[in-house]
Amino acid sequence: MMLQRSFVAFWRKMSAPAAIVFLMTIFAAVGLASMISSVLDREPPTMFESAMVLTPEVPQGGVLDIQYTVIQNRICASMVERYVTDSAGIVHVPSTYTVGRRPLIDSYPPEGRETYQRSVTIPLATALGRAHYDARFTYICNVLHKLAFPIEVSAPTVFFDIVPAPATLMPLTPELTP
Repeated sequence: MMLQRSFVAFWRKMSAPAAIVFLMTIFAAVGLASMISSVLDREPPTMFESAMVLTPEVPQGGVLDIQYTVIQNRICASMVERYVTDSAGIVHVPSTYTVGRRPLIDSYPPEGRETYQRSVTIPLATALGRAHYDARFTYICNVLHKLAFPIEVSAPTVFFDIVPAPATLMPLTPELTP
């Protein structure tokens, strides 16, 4: 009862301009605390423990299978850039890859250690010999990350060998038979 009387007395003594300034100060303090929290938020949502090539020899145009072990701390929006660098030093951007993960809808746990597999199609134009695959993730976990400072994490580089593509069994343009 006494707290209620002092609260009412406080608002009776306060004029409209003072109340507006008081409320604006509270909103500014909340905004400042949110901004400071965003600035200090630099922990990567995913940390890579290891990467292992499951297909050490991949034919040109074939599929490279990689197994990653990661520790997932939280889920944030992300973008990934993937590169294959062949033995000639030419960087190729793979056109497709598949994800060996269950979707979030199926109650996929957002935190903890997990192991998953990626399958990456190696471009036909890659040179034969030793090559490596790199992936760089850009995470956006809050507004400040979206505006200026996203969190960037590089997956471990994996090395593999590119071998010649197998000859096709059927010609690409079959001859017409009478």
